[in-house]
Amino acid sequence: MSGEIGRNREMARKWVCRRALAFLAITFAGFSTHVGSAQAPPDFECAQLSNMPDDGSPLAVGLKVLASKKIDPSQAESACRSALRSDPANPTIIFLLGRALSLGNKRLEAIKYYLDAADRGHAGAMNDLAGMFEYGVGVPKNLATALEWYEKSAEFGHADAMTHMGQLSEDGLEIPQDFANARRWYEKAAALGNATSMNNLADLHRYGRGVAPDLSAAANWYLKAAKLGLASAMNSLGELSETGTGVPQNYQTAKNWYKKAADLGNADAMGNLGALFESGRGGPQLLETAREWYVKGAALNGRVAMHNLGAMLENGRGTSKNLAEAKFWYERAAALKYAPALNDLGRLYLAGASKNYVRAKTSFEQAAKLGNAKAMNNLGMLYLNGTGVQRNVNLARSWFERAIALNNAEAQENLKHLEEATLVDGAQVAARRASCMQICATLHKSYVNSVCGRYSAIADNGQPERTKCVRMSLTLTQPCRSSCREWAPTSLADNKCVTCLQVLIACSSGQEPPDSNDIPYAVPKDCLAALADCTANCRAQTGAKSGTPSASREKLK
Repeated sequence: MSGEIGRNREMARKWVCRRALAFLAITFAGFSTHVGSAQAPPDFECAQLSNMPDDGSPLAVGLKVLASKKIDPSQAESACRSALRSDPANPTIIFLLGRALSLGNKRLEAIKYYLDAADRGHAGAMNDLAGMFEYGVGVPKNLATALEWYEKSAEFGHADAMTHMGQLSEDGLEIPQDFANARRWYEKAAALGNATSMNNLADLHRYGRGVAPDLSAAANWYLKAAKLGLASAMNSLGELSETGTGVPQNYQTAKNWYKKAADLGNADAMGNLGALFESGRGGPQLLETAREWYVKGAALNGRVAMHNLGAMLENGRGTSKNLAEAKFWYERAAALKYAPALNDLGRLYLAGASKNYVRAKTSFEQAAKLGNAKAMNNLGMLYLNGTGVQRNVNLARSWFERAIALNNAEAQENLKHLEEATLVDGAQVAARRASCMQICATLHKSYVNSVCGRYSAIADNGQPERTKCVRMSLTLTQPCRSSCREWAPTSLADNKCVTCLQVLIACSSGQEPPDSNDIPYAVPKDCLAALADCTANCRAQTGAKSGTPSASREKLK
C-alpha cells in the first residue's frame, strides 16, 4: 500500500498468472477426478504428480514447482508404467503417466496418454490437454480446441477448468469479454470449493465488473477463500478492513489479515503490513519494522513493498534520504505496472537539475491508464503550465475532470482555478492590465491635484511639502497597481481594488489640512484605515478567483 490511506488496488490484474490454470498438466488432484470403480493407488513416485497445489500458476512455474520437489521424471515414468501394468484401465494412472512424460519433455507421447485418460472420462486429463493446446506445448497453439477441452473438463466437474474458463471470459484477451459468463463459471467452481474462483468472484463484486459494486458481497467471498488458505484473499480482506469498505474499519483486523497472508509469502501483504507499521495505524509506529517488511516484500518482487520502500528512501523516513535508491525501487515497481510507483517516478523525473519531461509525461500517462487519479491530476498540471508539453487548457481540463471522477481533491481545486481563469490569451490579459494601470494613474493624478495641491510648492528647509506629498502618494497607489496584475488574468469583469484609491481620495480631500505641528503630507489615520479595509476585502475576492495555477503553488502530487 502506498503512503495514502485506502488507495484502491488497480483494476488490471496480472492476466498471465491469473488466466493460466494450475499448469496444464500440473495442478490437479488426479484421484479426486477418477471415474469408475475404486482401484488401488499407484506407486508413490507416480502419485506425487497429482499432489500439486491449486495456485493458478502458468506452465513454466508449474514445471519449476515439480522440479523443486525433486521428482525424477524417469523414476516417475517408470513408477507410473509399473502401476499401469497392474491396472491398465485405470484413467488416473494413465493421466499421471501423461504428466510424468510431460515432466520428462516427452510431450507428444504425453498427449497420447492424456487422450486415452480423457476418453475414459478423466477430467484432469481433459484439462491438461486444454492447457497444452492453449499454450502450444507439444502441439501448435489452438485456442478453439483448448476451449473445447476446458468445457469438457468442466462438464465432468473439474473446478480448475471452470475457474480458467471464467478467467478467459473476464480478461477478454483470447475470447470476447463476458463478465456474466465469467461469473457463471466462477460460481460453479466456488460451489465445488475452489478458492481461486471465490477470490475472483470477490474481485467482480469489489470492482463492479459486470455487476453493481457490492463490497459486502466481495468481503464475504474473500472470507470464504481466505478460510481455505488463499493468501491473496487474506490480503484483500486486510485492505477492506483497513479502509472500512464492505466491513467495519479496524486497523488491527487489517494487520492480522496482512500478517497471515505475509506469513504465507504474499508480497503485497508484506507491503501493506509495513505501511501500517510505518503510519502507526493499528498500533505503535515502528519505522524499522516497516522497513523490514518492505525489504522482505521487495525481495519477492512485491510491487507494493518496492514502492513503499522507495517512498521511505525519498522522504528519509526510518532511513537516510536517498533519491537514487528511491528511484531504483520506483522503477522496479513501475516495471510491474504499479500505478502509484509510475506516478512517483514521474515526479522524480521533474525534480532536480536534470529534468526529463518526456519520461515524466510517459510515466504519468501509464499510471493514468491504470486508473491513478494523482497521475491524471499531474498530467493536467503539465498541460496547464506547459511543462515539457505545449500548453493546452482543454487537455488540462479533461485530465482534471477524469481525476475528479475518482474523487481527487487536488484536481477539483485545480479545475476550479482553471475555470475561473478563462482569459488565456496573452494579448487580452496584457490589454486588461494596461487599461487598469491607466485607471490607477488617473486616480493618482486626481489625488495629487486634490490632496497634494493644498500644500506649498515652495521649499522651506528642505523639499517642498507638496513634493513630499506626491512622493507619499506613490506609495499609497502601489496597491492599485499591484491589483491590476492580479486581476488581469481572471474572469472578473471589474477590478474592485481601484475603488479603494477613490475612497482614499474622497476621505483625504474631504478633511482639513493638518495643523502646522503635524507632518503636513501625512494621511489621516481614519483614511488609512479605510484604505486598508477596502484593500483587504477586494484582495480576498481577487485571490479567491486568481488565475492560472502555477507550478509553485499547485505542486505535483
